[in-house]
Amino acid sequence: MKPVPTFATGLGPLSIISKWAVSVHAFRRNKVPVEKKVVAAGLCNSGYSYREVSKMLGGMSYVAARDAYVSLVTSLPREERRYRRSVAIDGADVPVDGKGYHLWLARDLETGEIMAFQASPDASAADGARFLAGVAAQCTNRPLLKLGVGPNDPRGLLNLDLYFQTIPSQSIIVKLGRLFLGAPQ
Repeated sequence: MKPVPTFATGLGPLSIISKWAVSVHAFRRNKVPVEKKVVAAGLCNSGYSYREVSKMLGGMSYVAARDAYVSLVTSLPREERRYRRSVAIDGADVPVDGKGYHLWLARDLETGEIMAFQASPDASAADGARFLAGVAAQCTNRPLLKLGVGPNDPRGLLNLDLYFQTIPSQSIIVKLGRLFLGAPQ
């Protein structure tokens, strides 16, 4: 029996988005693992072309990368610009076929709604700024950003000059995921 590749343990951003995508039936076929499709969609959402994503991830055609991106983005709730008190931002380094990628996830703390997700091969401050611009586009105010620390540290955001609160020794997205996915506390 062939071992199943492990992409993430626990409830980090990758497993939360993957479980959500499976629950809403975002992907019709699963020849490519769901986690790989989520990373592909995150890279496409970051501005990489379908062909670049296909080359980065390997074992996936550019058509499969496009299909993953379109399927996941159209399954997300419609972006709505509204008042938000606080936004949880989390990130995780995700290994895919021996290469590392950084996946960011932003969720509204009051509703648990996924606001934005993005992936990057190097988690640079410029990538973090683009991600935050996507989050800010959905807010009419300047919400308090709560960053998880520990294994899911959104390192591309820490170099930016922002007002935020960190939650020590606990990932806020993991806590939210347990609350909304029904996982044990």
